[in-house]
Amino acid sequence: MTLRCLLDGLLLRAQLVFGAGWGGRPALLAFDGDEAFTLEAVEALYYELVTATPDEVLALEEGRYRLLRLADDFREIKG
Repeated sequence: MTLRCLLDGLLLRAQLVFGAGWGGRPALLAFDGDEAFTLEAVEALYYELVTATPDEVLALEEGRYRLLRLADDFREIKG
């Protein structure tokens, strides 16, 4: 999946890690080059989803990342 930072337009590769978040919920890892960081739920306000599989979108909506919005140019990828 790909995220875009709304503050600077930076595109980041991201992936869900199931069972790694609080309460066994998926954690969203974003990669800035070789460095990865966990995107906190409230930080999702500053990012938008650019590409994702249908399963990833569902997991994000059901989990703690409901504030992450689809980009105007969102593109679904086959998983």
